[in-house]
Amino acid sequence: MLFRSIVLILLVVGASCSSSKNTSDIVRDGSSIKKAIIVRSVAEEYEYVRKVCPDCELQMQMLIFDKKKPYDVLEVKNSEGETISYYFDISKFYGKRSLFRGGVF
Repeated sequence: MLFRSIVLILLVVGASCSSSKNTSDIVRDGSSIKKAIIVRSVAEEYEYVRKVCPDCELQMQMLIFDKKKPYDVLEVKNSEGETISYYFDISKFYGKRSLFRGGVF
């Protein structure tokens, strides 16, 4: 009886863990806000786009907010004329005080 109770508890706990949303399983390819690429600078954004789409031409860069979290969106046009948007999570640096702006350097 004790063994069955333990097995039942483990099954219930295991099922509840597997059904919870695990954000670390999300592929961050920049194709949406949910899949936004976490960056530490604007330069990292441009570096990523140049790497994944070397023939793309920048059309627009815009700042957007989702649930008060800042995102940069780079909209590019590829060689076939298709428009592609890449989303970047910029919360690590956006609105933070820079040592350069503070006169330290």
